[in-house]
Amino acid sequence: MNDANTGGAIRRERERRGMSTTTLAALTGYTVPHIELVENGRRTPSPPMLSEIAKVLGVRTAFLIGEPPREAQEPGRPQIADVERALYAYRTMLQDVEPPTVDQLTKRVTATRAAFCGSPRRFTDTLRALPALIIDIERLVHDDEDRAALRVAADAYELARSLLYQVGRVDLAYLAADRAMRYAEESGDPLMIGLAHRGLAAALLRYDMPQLACETVLHGIKDFEPHVGDGDQRHIRALGGMFQLAAIGLARTGEVERGREMLRTDARRLARRVDGSDVYDPLFFSPTNVAIHICSLESDAHNPESVLLFSDDVDLRTTPSLERRATHLSDIVRACEDTGDDTGCLLHLLRIDHESPEDLDHRILLRESVQSLMRRAKPSWAPEVRHLAERHAIPV
Repeated sequence: MNDANTGGAIRRERERRGMSTTTLAALTGYTVPHIELVENGRRTPSPPMLSEIAKVLGVRTAFLIGEPPREAQEPGRPQIADVERALYAYRTMLQDVEPPTVDQLTKRVTATRAAFCGSPRRFTDTLRALPALIIDIERLVHDDEDRAALRVAADAYELARSLLYQVGRVDLAYLAADRAMRYAEESGDPLMIGLAHRGLAAALLRYDMPQLACETVLHGIKDFEPHVGDGDQRHIRALGGMFQLAAIGLARTGEVERGREMLRTDARRLARRVDGSDVYDPLFFSPTNVAIHICSLESDAHNPESVLLFSDDVDLRTTPSLERRATHLSDIVRACEDTGDDTGCLLHLLRIDHESPEDLDHRILLRESVQSLMRRAKPSWAPEVRHLAERHAIPV
């Protein structure tokens, strides 16, 4: 990854359009100093800031982020290209052999999700499993289009969407979300259709289409809510996750207060109905997860002080999802950057490194946070930042 990759891309696109930093600041609602810090690589832009800048410059957020995620060079480690090949060329890879059974693939999807959400090597483990899983899923639905096969196919593609979203392959995440929706609708299962609506809306958000994302998930809520009632934990948690995504989408479209209200009322109401059992739960919906999304919404609303304030109420020990913890800590890193708290920024980067080190290998904006922190580092703690960068091959 090039130094100041995102900031440099923003500057190049701005200058190519003959636009000053003052104009860009005015059109995006950020200050000139903030824009200049981002362009100089001394601040890492938040996803909402990137989305606003991309909108003004007429490009996709993914274009500003630049190159695809770094792929490790350890022998035998699968790369993103293997997943891409499976997604696009699976028809050429189908073998004329007996496909796995629904039960076998269900167990594999569950194990792969457990690795993605809970393993310190979650990217390595999931990337290793995903290509073969996609091919076997397609073999299964090709030979057996019953509801159970279609349900496990939708579930597998929703998992793929989550992974690809986090490693910055927005194009592949959208493709996976679309397939999850197709198989969910073919299955006729309201739960899988609801989860697919949420996944597609998440992909649309990352694809800089917040209005369409809101329409998608709100439509999904309308159709799914009648099926919940006094339903089991799976339905309650799925609906809660849909409300959380809708709240974030509303914030991205400017309806911040409506999003806040949705988290305070609908999401919290459902969270109170969640028990502590370890049932099927790709969303890990819980009171803690609602608190995490409250912080995420404030991050989207450009309120870093509120992110830090509300984060005091989040006890990450109560969520079993390492992915959720790492995502929340990433929001705090950005809030510390925006408030000028370099010590807090370093502390939370080190915590991510301790709990989920591979996030610093694959999440582009986290890697750029390390780069920008190094440029601001004081002699007393510069060695810690340098060592962090060296452990993850981050150029400084």
